Amino acid sequence: MKSNLDFARGLALKAEDDLVTAEIGIEHGAPLETVCFHLQQAAEKLLKAALVTRNADFPFTHDLEGLLKLAAPEFPALAVFEGRLAGFSTYAVDMRYDAAIRASREETLAGRETVKELRALLHKLLPPEALP
Repeated sequence: MKSNLDFARGLALKAEDDLVTAEIGIEHGAPLETVCFHLQQAAEKLLKAALVTRNADFPFTHDLEGLLKLAAPEFPALAVFEGRLAGFSTYAVDMRYDAAIRASREETLAGRETVKELRALLHKLLPPEALP
């Protein structure tokens, strides 16, 4: 059976994969909705990895604001992301099924920076055994 730190590390590794996929997509002109999906997934997995390191339960959800609220008591420094992750949940589901919802390049690049900042902060806060 995997320990919580092993599970968290696995989530953090998958988050890295999603971020790399988003970066490749940005560099090579992939559809921005696909890039945004991977940005959302990276943020979701990072937050879930943080929760796992604290033995916290979390729902099966793509709601980043909800996950952030669950993680904030254990990681008060995450408060800087309140409001910044608000639109990301749209990237997980709605944007993938509604052709009327489109991402702009500016929105995508801003999302990438937010996810990179979230990753950098959590890499400082999580135990080394939980990191990729």
